[in-house]
Amino acid sequence: MPWPPEEAADDVVEIHGIRTTSVERAWLDLAALRPRGPRDPLVIAGDARVNRPWADGQRSDPVTTPERLREALRRTGRFKGVRLAREALHLVRVGADPPPETELRLALIEAGLPEPELQVPGDPQDRFAPIVDLGYRAWRLALQYDGEHHRSREQQARDARRDGWLQDHGWRSLRLTADDRLTGFARAIEWVRRHRS
Repeated sequence: MPWPPEEAADDVVEIHGIRTTSVERAWLDLAALRPRGPRDPLVIAGDARVNRPWADGQRSDPVTTPERLREALRRTGRFKGVRLAREALHLVRVGADPPPETELRLALIEAGLPEPELQVPGDPQDRFAPIVDLGYRAWRLALQYDGEHHRSREQQARDARRDGWLQDHGWRSLRLTADDRLTGFARAIEWVRRHRS
């Protein structure tokens, strides 16, 4: 029998002449590996695959989309882990750059707060306005996760300009680090609760 079977042809791609599992099928296989495991790692993996990564100073195309993940899930039907995949896919979003941004978003949701927007422009009408990692536009609250690349002099200068713009335009801003990640972003949760209005 030829591989893959005709019904699974969409789950196979060719990369450098080698036939391999598609990104969408690999994501579903992760769900099958841990059908009763925590949902968050699968959401993080999904966010990473649908994200439009930075390349040469601009966003490039994602390797897949939420729609293609949804179609693969529908096409696959029943399998061990299908419930976990459905639950995780419901939370996959375009816009989370590093995994801690997904973890922060999920921590805020788990704490009973509204879901923040991702890659929020400080002012959509101002093309020079900075974009914040996560935000609540209605409350003018900005959350920034500062990973290792924020240690460079150039990035620190960009961060200072962004923070200044936000302050001048009535936004409150909270910068988070790996220490916050270790505590499940408890400081961010409390900060949003305190400043929402």
